[in-house]
Amino acid sequence: MSSENGKRNLAFFLAGAAVGAGLGLLFAPKSGKETREQLADWLKKRREAGGELLTKIKEEIPAKKEQLVAAIRAGKQAYQEAATKHNSHKESVSA
Repeated sequence: MSSENGKRNLAFFLAGAAVGAGLGLLFAPKSGKETREQLADWLKKRREAGGELLTKIKEEIPAKKEQLVAAIRAGKQAYQEAATKHNSHKESVSA
């Protein structure tokens, strides 16, 4: 499956889910006020969970950045060592 087809299928799925959720709300046995209160409570919980996740991510970013920087440095050093070893081997073979 191509990436374009996958994106299109995902878009159709999400659109269908949104339509289904909307119809579910329209035909729900609760009153509009109760549904809005329930939706507001659900959104409040999601907002709080999102805020907690954002805080956690912000706290973890410096450590992850240090790990990434260390990995890049190690990769550069390994590359330089391999290049030096290759060049010295090449010179000894040609001599």
